[in-house]
Formats: sequence, structure tokens, C-alpha cells
Amino acid sequence: MIAATGWNPHGDTPQPLYDPCCGSGTVVIEAAQIARRIPAGILRRFAFEKLLPFQKHVWDAMLDEAEAQILDDSPVPIYGSDIAHRMVDFAQRNAERAGVAETVQLRGGDALQRMPPCAQPGVLLMNPPYGERIAAAGVAGRSAHERMDVVERAGRETAQTEDGVEFFSQLASHWKKHYSGWSAWMLTPDLKLPGKMRLKETRRTPLWNGPIECRLFRFDLVAGAHKPRKDAQGA
Repeated sequence: MIAATGWNPHGDTPQPLYDPCCGSGTVVIEAAQIARRIPAGILRRFAFEKLLPFQKHVWDAMLDEAEAQILDDSPVPIYGSDIAHRMVDFAQRNAERAGVAETVQLRGGDALQRMPPCAQPGVLLMNPPYGERIAAAGVAGRSAHERMDVVERAGRETAQTEDGVEFFSQLASHWKKHYSGWSAWMLTPDLKLPGKMRLKETRRTPLWNGPIECRLFRFDLVAGAHKPRKDAQGA
């Protein structure tokens, strides 16, 4: 998902990355590993190491070469927040296990209220919970099963997405008011998300989140008034 955004912490104009619904920290931890050039699975043991042809000295040399490329710190800041403080604690422990605890800056906070974590515009990247109505109060305390109700439809598993209009409308309003200059990316199975946010996407990338067909939408945020939605009776 990160690769699909084109985020490059080692490019000519590196940008900070912020996940305002970080959950267990998957996105920000992976971003930190990319930024520090930590190879995926560097701490793992692999089954092939038990095979007879395995040459430990060759593998150790490859590991040493890979570890020599690891940076002590990220060239750009990486931030994460979540409305559930227990999830922030969980993300912090996961970051410690991944060896990037000092690279990722984690805080508690509602996505509808959190201000930009830094002055430099960057990349907003989030994968919000699926399959539930998201209220302004947040989604803390729900199990993964409750957050993603998967049903069999037309021979294929598809995530159920409820309305969520109020949440996404408020989120878009908050972003337009406070995150001008940022690019926002959101992974969702809801193809009507841009309409709910009343934002025009500049890119949509098809992705699969396990068995769930999704779209990764990009929104380029500019300052401007966020017009209120007219009620059903009209004016």
C-alpha cells in the first residue's frame, strides 16, 4: 500500500508520513523500515535454513551486507495516532519488536481533531475500519470481527461498508481546513467514498486487502470552504 502511494523518504523532496488511524501500527512501522532501509524479515528465521544444501556462511554474509545498509534514523518524521489509547500502546510495543520504536512518533487522538503533526506538508495514509458505521466519537473498543463483517456475495468475499457519511464528511472538512498542501490516501472497499467526502480523487488504485477488493484513493488537499450537505428537504 505504501509503495502504491509513491512515498519515497530517500527522494529529492522527502515528505513526512502520518497515519491518523494507525491501529496496531502496521503502516507506520512498515514506513519506518522503508525509511531506515531495514530489509523485510531481517529478524526472521526461515525454513530453508534447515535444508541440507543451506550454507550458513553465505547467508550470514548476505545478512551482514543487508544490515550494513540500515540507517540509524529516518530521513523524514513518521507519525501515527489512534483514538483508542490501548491501540497506541499496542502499536508502540509492535514498533519496539520491529526495532523502530525511536523512529515512529505515536500519540492518542481523534482523527477528526488531530492537527498536523509537523509544519511541512506530507502524506496522510490511512486504512480505516470496514463494515461499521463510524461515528465522530471514534471506533475504539470494537473487535476485528465487529469492524469487518465479511459476506459471500456473487461467489466472492466482499466487505460490507455502512454509510459513514457524517464521519467522512467531517474528516474531509477537517483536512481541508488544517491540512492544505498534504496528499491524503485512503484504502477502502467503498467505491462511493469520494462522494461521501465530497472530494475529487486524483487517483484510484485497485488493491486487494486479503479477500476484500478495495480502492486506494488519493486526494490532493487544498484550502477552501467545505460546503455543508443539504438535507433531504432541500432549501
